[in-house]
Amino acid sequence: MKSEEKRNNQTMIIVTILCAALFGLAVAYAALSATLNVTFGSVGQTSLTWNVGFEPGSVTATKTGSTAAVCGEATVTASTVSVGNTVLATLHDKCVYALKIKNLGSVDAELTSVATKTPSGIACDSSVTSKMVCEDITYKLTTDSAGLSLLGLNNTLPSENGELDVYLTVEYAGTDGSRAQQSSGGFTLNYVQK
Repeated sequence: MKSEEKRNNQTMIIVTILCAALFGLAVAYAALSATLNVTFGSVGQTSLTWNVGFEPGSVTATKTGSTAAVCGEATVTASTVSVGNTVLATLHDKCVYALKIKNLGSVDAELTSVATKTPSGIACDSSVTSKMVCEDITYKLTTDSAGLSLLGLNNTLPSENGELDVYLTVEYAGTDGSRAQQSSGGFTLNYVQK
């Protein structure tokens, strides 16, 4: 009986030790655990604003060539540039108008197309973006005053005061000497959200 009692005592000791170990692990686990919370207060969203356009004002052209050339003044609003009567008297007479396109909105804007509107009754070649050749007169939109870098597509205007200097050039560049009156020609620029 003593041996059975001894075994029972040993079993009881082992069970007690195991229970104590399990209790110790549970306490240790509870001591090492943590609860993290993420909460939001009020979340608002401001409205996106779209405000891409020309810098308004009156623009006087830089004229090169003969003294007989006359560059009409450009009246600029946010959405249009209207050039007054212009006379290109001889070969290489040129009028260059310095314009500025601004993005005052809250989203970036990207130039996706530049369409040409040919002058009434005149045959034109507008196969090159931002350039139109109508008989002896060349019209261009460039990003430099010398007229070398044509305004390209996918040009991005960053939001919040992004600016792009653009130069509108009209030049007597032909050689055939035709002097047909050209009117109502121009360009249409299309910007979209980037």
